[in-house]
Amino acid sequence: MKRTAALLAAAFAIAAIAAGSAGSATSKSSFAVLVAPTTTAASNGLALQTEMTGSFNVAAKTASGSGTYSLMAGSTVLETGTFTLDQRLVTFQFYGCGEVTMEGERIPLPPDFCGGRVIFGVHAISSTGVHHDGLLEVNCQIHNPGGQAPPGTSEGVKINARGINFNKHVTGDNLFQILP
Repeated sequence: MKRTAALLAAAFAIAAIAAGSAGSATSKSSFAVLVAPTTTAASNGLALQTEMTGSFNVAAKTASGSGTYSLMAGSTVLETGTFTLDQRLVTFQFYGCGEVTMEGERIPLPPDFCGGRVIFGVHAISSTGVHHDGLLEVNCQIHNPGGQAPPGTSEGVKINARGINFNKHVTGDNLFQILP
């Protein structure tokens, strides 16, 4: 239920920024993207907490947006900073719009709430001024009514930066909202 509340809160935040239009949902659309506070783990025991807002245009392969991060070792904060999408949409896999399945239950959503897997190029700056480049993957499990997100995928964020692959989704909710 917390996840549903977070998803709806995120949706209203995006709706306040840009009114969505259901239109024809194709993989050549433009989307607003919202990453609610998310935790992702690496195999070395480190975790990365992120949150982000932005948008991307699939046809033009462009993106814009920004977010914050905290690098954690257990409950100890090792580094904090900000990141921006570097205007580069690397790839997008579209899952559809209008429904999410949680614990086997299909939950209808507005027709402009969409899901998929998107990878962005990012540029991060730590609170100490150190610059890093990397790739950020956002996965949203929303799909077409009666369908499903691809097997083996999960809601969350993955980041590959500084030779560390944060690839285990721990917590987080994401939303892609189709733009007019």
